[in-house]
Amino acid sequence: MTMHYSNELKKKLCEDICLNNASTIKTAEEFNVPLKTLEKWITAFNKDRHYFDSKVELLNDFNFVDEFDNSNYVNLSLDDLKKRQ
Repeated sequence: MTMHYSNELKKKLCEDICLNNASTIKTAEEFNVPLKTLEKWITAFNKDRHYFDSKVELLNDFNFVDEFDNSNYVNLSLDDLKKRQ
């Protein structure tokens, strides 16, 4: 069974670990998050500290957010999107 964690919690845990030097292992145990999952969140947070902000929450849930602002892509056709790959 896959657990769903809010982006708010993901960001809080990453901030505690990355900015406040909390233990990754202890945090994973305390919040019952698999260590590998927490490490993936930390990697995303280190690449972009705003990765888990609420404006991208829905997109993150569907794994559509990488490192671009998708607002430039909203009105493009499928063919135009393919050209940008």
